[in-house]
Amino acid sequence: MDHEGCPLKAYRCPAGVITIGPGFTMRSKVFAAWWRAKYGRGLRLGDTISRTDVDVLLPKVFNDEYGAAVNAKIGTTVQHEYDGSGSMAYNCGTGALNWTWAKLLKARDVPGAAKRLRTTAVTANGRRLAGLVRRRREEAELIEHGNYGQIRSVPSSVSSRTDEVMQYQKQLSALGYELVVDGVAGKNTIKAVKSFQRNNDLTVDGIVGPATRAALIRALDTKRGKQAAAAAPTAAGGMGAGSTDAAVQSGDFLLSVALWGGGALLAVGIIFLILRYRGVITGKRVPT
Repeated sequence: MDHEGCPLKAYRCPAGVITIGPGFTMRSKVFAAWWRAKYGRGLRLGDTISRTDVDVLLPKVFNDEYGAAVNAKIGTTVQHEYDGSGSMAYNCGTGALNWTWAKLLKARDVPGAAKRLRTTAVTANGRRLAGLVRRRREEAELIEHGNYGQIRSVPSSVSSRTDEVMQYQKQLSALGYELVVDGVAGKNTIKAVKSFQRNNDLTVDGIVGPATRAALIRALDTKRGKQAAAAAPTAAGGMGAGSTDAAVQSGDFLLSVALWGGGALLAVGIIFLILRYRGVITGKRVPT
């Protein structure tokens, strides 16, 4: 929850995938089977999930899908390597276990694997994202040194720091909402957030959490796409289907390409996975 939180109402992530809870999507086989068995259909915008269901389902999704893939692809018997690798697979899909960092870890070049992981999948749509850089750093530290961090409780995923408030104020301003970009979530800023949430079928609470952040990114990308199309109607870009791990390392990784290998674009902070579920998700799945 450290990075992405746990929105209990379905929303579209920046890649456009309908997401709920701690990153569940219908691209996860385990989650999809559970959801269809319970509701008889796929996940839709506006659907909700209870915290109880999240607590029951997350360990199963992690262990049976992503942890199992770590066991099959890497086969490490070191607990913290399993934990860090599982977090990476949960975030980027099981296809990430075919990438260079994982091959190095399987070959027991742990420092090399950690070094490569730090620069893997840290950009989206050509932009280097601080959240992804931090996530990869934490996973690399965990794999190489067994460092689970010093956080004793799961922090709030709500944007409240001055720099975070200024960031979403700039985004709202670019989208045409009237407010002052000053890093203070005052009355006008909250009003603009609520207006944006209302216009995008989000929970209208004036709080910028994971779902609202994702919606802001998508709205800005849509606006920029339209502007680019108007300026150069014949222009084309993006990553082709034949892109490889080398392209990822060079900074061309697109958030939507995290769906490689049938994996899900699931985004749960490593602190949430390890500290909240320590002894439930981890500790029982490493091969003996």
